[in-house]
Amino acid sequence: MDLTVVILTYNSARTIAACLSSVARQTRPPAEILVVDDDSTDETLALVRRFAVDSAAPVRVLRNGRRNISRGRNIGIAATRTPLLAFLDSDAYAEPEWVAALTTAFEPPQVAIVGGEVLAAHATRFAAAVAISDGAVRDLAASGTILFTTCNLALHTERVGGHRFDERWVYAEDVEYVHRVGGAVIAPAARVWHESRATVRGYLRQMYQYGLWKVRYTVRTREVRLVDYSATAALVLSAAAGVLVSPWLLLAYPGLCAAETAAVVLLRRPRPALIPMMFVGWLVKNTGWGLGVLVAIAQEAVGRSGVPAADRPAPVAG
Repeated sequence: MDLTVVILTYNSARTIAACLSSVARQTRPPAEILVVDDDSTDETLALVRRFAVDSAAPVRVLRNGRRNISRGRNIGIAATRTPLLAFLDSDAYAEPEWVAALTTAFEPPQVAIVGGEVLAAHATRFAAAVAISDGAVRDLAASGTILFTTCNLALHTERVGGHRFDERWVYAEDVEYVHRVGGAVIAPAARVWHESRATVRGYLRQMYQYGLWKVRYTVRTREVRLVDYSATAALVLSAAAGVLVSPWLLLAYPGLCAAETAAVVLLRRPRPALIPMMFVGWLVKNTGWGLGVLVAIAQEAVGRSGVPAADRPAPVAG
């Protein structure tokens, strides 16, 4: 079966060349490459055009322009002319057997969606520390739909039943889509490297959004994992104990982050120089995620999440 690679971009000049080069090096070349651009203002499109000149696979550029990642994915689905398509983020790069492994995973007729392995690349020392901790969490705690991410996700266009991504979901659109469509499997041999957030600010924003959309996902699907709410519980209980009992109890929260750091250190044996940054990463992760969960719970309580609980997007034909 032929496969189309769909790459979403926005001001991706720093990483798009490596991403495209990894697609060009596939042992099983894609039939086409679709670049869905969200009105980039840097050199992204110039680099894409330069790549297209010598590319063995045809390259088409499509416009999103809405700052909506789910819409960009739907544009890619609608433009695909092959039975299979694979999403690859513009800040990720695929190993040479990626397309071949994805294609093989679709051989059973019941498979509609294939997720691949995501490995952490990093551009800063903070990103390297975050990658170690996040990798450990993924290995130990992740299961089910949480394993699927659109930086490495493939669809069989005829088996997904015409379903599109829900454009109200700007985060967690991948797990919501997989849960709704079903027929999903993981192909560990389909490996891509994806950059961790390089700065504290960027990681805090990412974790806040993940916490926010995790609650919305739980409300829609009724899938509850208590571990996803542990950071929020620690944040609230530590603050309450510090105010009501003793200010010293405020230290319980950073103490939890230190314990999480120590557990990952014992498990992964990182370079000692990264350990302080790992502790900072846990503080940022727990705080961002915890605050996101609290805000989402408040929004759900007053019905202002923006994604009505009973409203399910219908399949779109074509």
